[in-house]
Amino acid sequence: MRPSSRPVLVLAVLLGGLLAPATAATASDSGSTAACTAEDVVVVVEPASLGGEPDVRCATGLDTDAVAQDALVAAGHDLVETSGSTPFVCRVDGRPGPDEERCGASLSGSGYWAFLVADEGGDWTFAQTGLREQRVQPGQFVALRYQLLADGEDVPVQTRPTVETRERTPRATQVEEHDALRPSGAETAVTVALALVLLAVVAGIVVVARRRRP
Repeated sequence: MRPSSRPVLVLAVLLGGLLAPATAATASDSGSTAACTAEDVVVVVEPASLGGEPDVRCATGLDTDAVAQDALVAAGHDLVETSGSTPFVCRVDGRPGPDEERCGASLSGSGYWAFLVADEGGDWTFAQTGLREQRVQPGQFVALRYQLLADGEDVPVQTRPTVETRERTPRATQVEEHDALRPSGAETAVTVALALVLLAVVAGIVVVARRRRP
């Protein structure tokens, strides 16, 4: 091996050691997930006329006094409500957009997010209260489906509240395990800085070694 190639080999080994934690974290992210259990709440969001397929998720770790809004948030959905004295959900995960729904003191668009609940194996029915008041129990299903006013009051939720649906819904891998393995932003920045310093040092060694060669 030529003398000038040794520093390059050293650099490769050092960089491999620095980047190994990030690679391990990526591999851990692809770990297996379990099905939603009977202790969880299945959350269904169907955009319907807004476009897109039904989104079925599992809300886990809810308190005993949790309400439907807690389940939707736990499942990772972003909710926007009207600003009136009786708030209504006007936007779910950014839809409908501001050009279709202003989300002011009351609903202003051509449709609304219908809120329905169901027991496993039962039928979908309109919730008797709002998201903030509707208590949820383990094993229940909650749904938001966008319904055009022109389509009437019959809201046909496509997702069936069955045990088969629950068993097809993945339960997210514990976040704590992922966070313990995934480097934070600060750790990543330090790793990159160290790699750059090592690169500069080895480059200097290579230059000096080449100048000393006859």
